[in-house]
Amino acid sequence: MAMGRIVFLESLLFMITFSLFPKIYYTGKEPVTLIDTLETKNCFVSYVKIKGRNYLVKQKKDYKKQLAVVRDALSAYVAEDLAIAHEIYIIGSTKKVPGKRKQHWPATLHTLVGETIRKQKNCKYKLLRIRQFWAQAQSFSEKGLTKSIINHMTWHKQLPVIVALDLMIGNSDRHCGNLCYDPVVDKFYAIDMDDTFNKDLCIIACKKIKSMMRSDIVFTQEEINALKQMKQALKLLLQKHKPKALIKKLYFFAKKAGFAKGCDLYSDRIRRKLLYFEKMISKTNKSAYQLLSVLDRIIKQKSLMLDNGEKNVVV
Repeated sequence: MAMGRIVFLESLLFMITFSLFPKIYYTGKEPVTLIDTLETKNCFVSYVKIKGRNYLVKQKKDYKKQLAVVRDALSAYVAEDLAIAHEIYIIGSTKKVPGKRKQHWPATLHTLVGETIRKQKNCKYKLLRIRQFWAQAQSFSEKGLTKSIINHMTWHKQLPVIVALDLMIGNSDRHCGNLCYDPVVDKFYAIDMDDTFNKDLCIIACKKIKSMMRSDIVFTQEEINALKQMKQALKLLLQKHKPKALIKKLYFFAKKAGFAKGCDLYSDRIRRKLLYFEKMISKTNKSAYQLLSVLDRIIKQKSLMLDNGEKNVVV
C-alpha cells in the first residue's frame, strides 16, 4: 500500500514538472534588514533581507482580518507537495521584526516567486481565468467550476493542479493578480491564499459536473485529460491531508500567530471563527470524496466514447 502511494506521488510530481522551489531560511533568530515598505488596498507590505535572501512581509490592514495569516500559512502548507505556491512563515504577534508595520499584530514572511500575470505586459496567459466565483457569481452557471475553467485548465499542465488546490482549500479568489508565472522555467506559482477554508467549493463542483452531464456540453480530449490531472492532484491532497491532521495544523498556526487562549489577541470572535474553519475543513473533505466519484464517472464514460473514435465528447 505504501509503495503504491509512493509510485502515485512520483508519477504526479513528474507530471507537474518540478523546478527549484524557493524555501524560507529563517528560524526567527536571524537578523532581519528592512529594504522597503509600501501599502496596498488591504495590506502592509515590506521587503526584507535575511541571510542574503530577499523575502516579503505581509500584514492585513484591517484588525478584524488578522486571522488571514493563519489561513494563508495553512493553504501554503497544503500546497507544499505540489510545488505550486510560495512558502510562508508566521511571525507571531509578540515577535518584533523590521517590516511589521503593526508590531503587536502577527504577520507572514513569504518567499518571492516572481511577477504576477497581471503585472506582465506581454504574458501569454493574460486571458487566463480559473477563478471559481462564489459570492460574486451572478448565477449558478457562473459559480464554482465552470466549463470555461475546465477549458482554461488545458492551457498548461500545472493549471489542473492549481484548480485542485483551490477546491481543497476553498479558494474562490484565484485571479491573475495572485497567480505568478515564470516564462523562463515555464512555471506557475500561487500566492495570497488567505480567503480560504470558509466555503465548500467541492460540493459546488459536484453539482456543476452533474449539471454538465445532463446537458449538451461538449468536452474535448484535452479537457478530459485536464479533469484527470485535477482528479489525481485532488486525490493526492486528500491522501496527504486528513481532516484531523489539518485541523491540528490550523490550531498550531493559530497559536504561533498569537490566537490561542491566554494570548492578547484571542477572543470569543476568534474562537468562533477558528471553529468555523475547523468545521469547513471536515465538510470539504467529505465533499471532495464525492467529487472524486463524480469525476471518475464522467472521465470513464467520456474516455470510452473517445476510444470509440469520437473527437469531442458530448455530455
